[in-house]
Amino acid sequence: MKKIRNPMLAVLAAMSMLLGAQAASYAADLAESDARFLQAAASAGMFEVKAAELAGKRAENTEVKAFAAKMLEQHRALNAELKTLAATKKVALPAEPDEPDRATLEALQGKTGAAFDQLYVDKAALDAHAMANRLFGTAAKESEDPQIREFAARALPMLADHYSMSRALKREPAANGEKIQPAVKGEAPAVSPASREAPASIVPAK
Repeated sequence: MKKIRNPMLAVLAAMSMLLGAQAASYAADLAESDARFLQAAASAGMFEVKAAELAGKRAENTEVKAFAAKMLEQHRALNAELKTLAATKKVALPAEPDEPDRATLEALQGKTGAAFDQLYVDKAALDAHAMANRLFGTAAKESEDPQIREFAARALPMLADHYSMSRALKREPAANGEKIQPAVKGEAPAVSPASREAPASIVPAK
C-alpha cells in the first residue's frame, strides 16, 4: 500500500468520518489517497442529489427550487461518471453519504418553506460546494493516477460555478434567480467559459 502524501491527506482529513467504518478496497497499484478521494467525492455527490430531491418537494423560494433542479441534473451526471471510474479502479464506494451529511438530510426532512430554504442554501449549497471545490482541487493537483487527476480537473469548473451560484443565492436569491434556471433533461452540465481545457460536458461513461 502506498503512503498517503501530506497535501492530499490534509484535505481528505475533513472527510475521514466517511471511511471510519469501511475497509479500504482498491486496486493494489492505486494510491490510498486516490481511493479515498473517490469515496469522499461519491459521498458528497450522493448528498447533493438527495438534498436537491428534498428541495424539489420542500423548498419555498422559486430560485432555490431552480438551483436545486440544476444540482440534481448535474450531480447525477457527475456521480455516474465517478461510479464508472471507481469501478475501473476497483474502488468500493459508500452506499450513502457520510454521517455529518446524513444528519443534515434528516434536518432538512423536518423542515419546509423558508426554514428549509435557509438550511439547504447554507449546508447543501454553500458549505458542501466549498468542500467539494477543495476536495476536487487537491485531487486535480496531487492525484497519482492520471485518470483520476483528469476527472477531478474536468469537474472543477462546474463545481466552481455551483459555488458561485450558491453565494449569489445566499446574498440576493430574487435578484440572481434569472441566472439559475432549472436544468433541462439531458442538458450538458455547466462549465466555466474561462477554462479552455474544460470539456463541453461531464457525462456518464458508456
